[in-house]
This record gives sequence, structure tokens and C-alpha cells, in this order.
Amino acid sequence: MFSKTLNFIYKKYAIIKKKKKRRKNMKKYIEVYQDIKKKIEKGELKTGEELVSETELCEQYSYSKDTIRKALSLLEMNGYIQKIKGKNSTVLGHGRMKNNFLGSIQTSEELNRDNKYSIKNKLISLEVIPATTKLIEIFSSNSKKKFYKIKRSRSIDGENLEFDIFYFDKNLVPNLTAEIVTKSTYEYLENTLKLKISHSRREIFFRHATEEEKKYMDLQNFNMVAVIKSITYLSNGSILQYGTTSYRPDKFSFISIAKRAK
Repeated sequence: MFSKTLNFIYKKYAIIKKKKKRRKNMKKYIEVYQDIKKKIEKGELKTGEELVSETELCEQYSYSKDTIRKALSLLEMNGYIQKIKGKNSTVLGHGRMKNNFLGSIQTSEELNRDNKYSIKNKLISLEVIPATTKLIEIFSSNSKKKFYKIKRSRSIDGENLEFDIFYFDKNLVPNLTAEIVTKSTYEYLENTLKLKISHSRREIFFRHATEEEKKYMDLQNFNMVAVIKSITYLSNGSILQYGTTSYRPDKFSFISIAKRAK
């Protein structure tokens, strides 16, 4: 009986130790990923430049080849590098502001962390509205709910290039103010309300500009806009936000990484 108990304790200890080791290894490859990602975003590693070999990266970070490979796979998945069999990985052009990378949710402030651009948000309107048929359907809500409707323009280096219209369930996101919406809505959602944002479903299309877009955007001679319609979800599956962002066509492109299935 005693030996069985000891055997059970030993097995349990081994499982816990294995889990801790797995978590530790996970932190290692995330650390490598974040460091290389930062170098690419800061321009220390240029588009088209080759990374050093896996062996050299192992020596540089003092981690195993398995850890380095996991970090490189994550960089490739998020569009920062391209892995080529038999060769060193190549840095891809992970553009900011003009480009929208479809595999991540990032605010303009996060994309502009090195202050390469002068970005200013201008609040056009912030109002509480009753539930419409469309909002009830999207948020799986009821007619008694109230929603925040926000309209905002964004200038980049002095040009009004983006126009937002988005909605929040007032019960889920209370006390929105002009200051919050003008600065960083996501900072308020994640740091103050402690909401855990999971993912976003996006649809991209082009259409003729509305009168509002013509008014609040510097469209020059363009009569069309690029639009991203998005629904953002929390980790529990609830819908956090629905809205659209319109872009001047010459200042918009998107990046999607597609891998061939074999």
C-alpha cells in the first residue's frame, strides 16, 4: 500500500515537473519571437535581409534548436519572415499604417510605437442609441439594449486618411468618454475594464465614398474608399465591437499569409 502511494506521488510530481518545463520552454520561444519581431518593426532588420542561421541564433540566445524553430515558425505565421528550406529565413516587409496585416489586432498607436508617423484621432460624435434591427442581429441582443455609436477620423502626417464608425454594447462597455475614444479605446477596454480580447472577423471591400467620408477624409480625386468591416470577440465568445474603418485607396493595402496545403 505504501509503495503504491509513493508511486502515485512520484507520477504526479513527474507530471507537474513536465508541465513546468513545458511552460518554461514556451516562455523561451516567445522571448526570442518578441526580440526578433521588435528588431524587424524598428527597422534593425530590413525587408529582404536574411536572418542568421538557426545554429547562430541558438548561440546568440543560448537556447535549443527546437526553441529557435518554434520562434521562427511564429514569426512566419504572423508575416514577419519567410522560411525557405535549406536557406536562412528572409525578413518580409511587415508594413505599418498603410498596410493592414490580417493576422493580428493592433491599434494605430501600437503599430506606431516608434513614433515614425504623426497620428491624431479626431472625435466626430459619441452618442448612445437604441438597438437597431441590425445591431440586435449582430450582437445577438434584444431591443431594450443601448449601444454607443462612435464616429472618428484619423490623420496620419497631416492627412485625414481614415474614418471609423463603430458600436459597443453599453452594458459591456460602460462609461465611454470623449477622452477615452480620442486617445486609446483598447487601452481602456483591456487595462481598465480588464476585458480579454480574443479575435476579430474581418471583411474587406471597396465601394463609392459616402458624403460623410468625403467630408471627413482627404480623398483628393478619389471617389472610392477601401473598407474593413470587423466584428471583434472576447475570449468568452461575446461580441465586443462591430464597426467599419474606411481608408483612402492609395494609402491602403493588406497582407495575408497563405500556405499551400500538401
